[in-house]
Amino acid sequence: MSEEEKKEEEQELSQEELAKQWEEALAQQQTPQQDQDETQEEEQPPQEEEKKFEGEELVAKKEATEKDLSKLLERLMDIPLNVEVVVGETVIQIKELINLGPGSVIELDRETTEPVDIKVNGKLIAKGELVVVGEKFGVRITEIYSEERKSVFKDTLQESLKK
Repeated sequence: MSEEEKKEEEQELSQEELAKQWEEALAQQQTPQQDQDETQEEEQPPQEEEKKFEGEELVAKKEATEKDLSKLLERLMDIPLNVEVVVGETVIQIKELINLGPGSVIELDRETTEPVDIKVNGKLIAKGELVVVGEKFGVRITEIYSEERKSVFKDTLQESLKK
């Protein structure tokens, strides 16, 4: 072999060695990064499991809260309320009260066309008109005061929780 052929062979070997060295260097650089990637991948499933567990825990708490709320609402629905229909009012003296008897008439402060007051537990929540249902009186609601109604509900709830 000539010297030129030997040099070419050495260059080919050195190029092959150089390529191998590059591959090894790249492999070494990729390995730490791959290790980090693999570590991160290993860490992710537990995080996902934790998130899943937290989600299930939140759902369970929400369901428990809804059940508690449902039970509370059931209890509230069974609370009796005193409903009054006020046709009118007047003020009389004691001597007039003593003189009342069968056939006496008490004049009220309302006209016959005025609406009556509907009170729940003493609070005015609505207005209505008197109607006859069969042989009994009834009231057709014509106006509702929502804030007062909420107030009655709130007060009733507070009283119920005290018991």
